[in-house]
Amino acid sequence: MNKYFYTDGVRKFGPFSKEELRHQKISRRTKIWFYGMEKWTELSEIEELKDMHSSIPPDLNNRYSSSLNETPSIENQLNQEPPMPSIKNSQIGKWIIGSVLILFISILAYSIFQNKSEENFKNEIAASSYESDENFEMYVEKFYRDLEYHGIFPKKPKKKIIRLSRLDQLDNATHIHGVSFGGNDDDVIEIYINTSTWNNFNKPMRYFLMYHELAHDILNVEDLEATIDNEGKLMYPEISSYEKKNMDDFIESSHALFDEILASTSSN
Repeated sequence: MNKYFYTDGVRKFGPFSKEELRHQKISRRTKIWFYGMEKWTELSEIEELKDMHSSIPPDLNNRYSSSLNETPSIENQLNQEPPMPSIKNSQIGKWIIGSVLILFISILAYSIFQNKSEENFKNEIAASSYESDENFEMYVEKFYRDLEYHGIFPKKPKKKIIRLSRLDQLDNATHIHGVSFGGNDDDVIEIYINTSTWNNFNKPMRYFLMYHELAHDILNVEDLEATIDNEGKLMYPEISSYEKKNMDDFIESSHALFDEILASTSSN
């Protein structure tokens, strides 16, 4: 059903339904427009409004009955620019702009707070770390050899920091077995392993843990969701549950990850 607009030559009114239009102060010469028309047209010339036209008395022939619809400049302007929806109350626009601005500032402030908190968390972990006799370089070299075997050749970082840290003695880190901070930075490997975790893990679990963190730092791989379907995979976040895994399980899991990464890079 069409919605109609009419003009007195200066202002436009509407939209109205056909029934609503009947009750407006209009004449046979009133200019009407609705979506689909190219220009404003007198009511008497619109086919679908003929019944309305016949029910409106003709204009009196005197100088006082001339319609303002005849104003050429206004008519031309209306013909060139069909009415478009607009915000009648400028306060609505101001409210929207203000809301968007507040939201942007809130997101920015939260981002700054998060970055500051993460930096403090990293500094606290680094401060609790210490040098040890553990040969972590062995895991790094094997990790790169396995990648090359699978045809994956990531950039080798200029800086490597892999140390033990007493994570279980720090607030917000008591549940963490290992943490990496070199993700998305190809120039650094920075990994901290919880001391008691390392001491309690058997050989396969140590390999799972080291390759898990190296995959974060070198390959920028994210943790998987802790679901049953992901249990046993290298990027499964609950590696402490891998007590019954052996080296064959580790090899199968790491190779599966590397094959997946190779397939994704090949398709790109």
